[in-house]
Amino acid sequence: MPAEPTADTKRAAGPLQLLDRAEEFVAVGLLAVLGLLLGAQVLLRFAFGLGYGWMEEIIRMLFIWVIFLGAVVAMRTNLHIRVEAGLMLFPARWRPALAWLGDLILFAFCIAMAWYGAQLVASTLEVEFRLTSTGLSMFWPYLIIPLSFGLQALRLALWRFGVRGAP
Repeated sequence: MPAEPTADTKRAAGPLQLLDRAEEFVAVGLLAVLGLLLGAQVLLRFAFGLGYGWMEEIIRMLFIWVIFLGAVVAMRTNLHIRVEAGLMLFPARWRPALAWLGDLILFAFCIAMAWYGAQLVASTLEVEFRLTSTGLSMFWPYLIIPLSFGLQALRLALWRFGVRGAP
């Protein structure tokens, strides 16, 4: 459940506000392109009996990017999926500390995924690894992994310290 802003909660300003808008702009733009390509692919396949492999690859890549960017927006607004029911098994006085512990574990996971994702992206620069139909480097599909998890770690830390992104 998202925490309600309080008097001591700070709104994101300056660069963070720009980042808020950029995340949403890119996610919505990619979602629009995804919808158009998916609609075109369905129309071509069922109306004309045509299907393009390159379009399916692009759709798959866009789908992955939209999901990972959505996770960043969910983290920013504290709407990311959590298992909070387990906290109810503990005494009320322990719950805040356990919630912090859970967030620390999540933060460590995000940092680890960003680190290893960056290594995966770097490996695509060293070895020729391309998508079959489009010939695009795997750099592009893999790039969202360190970007998304790095931004999620940033958003989680900011949320925990009272800096809220755009709702």
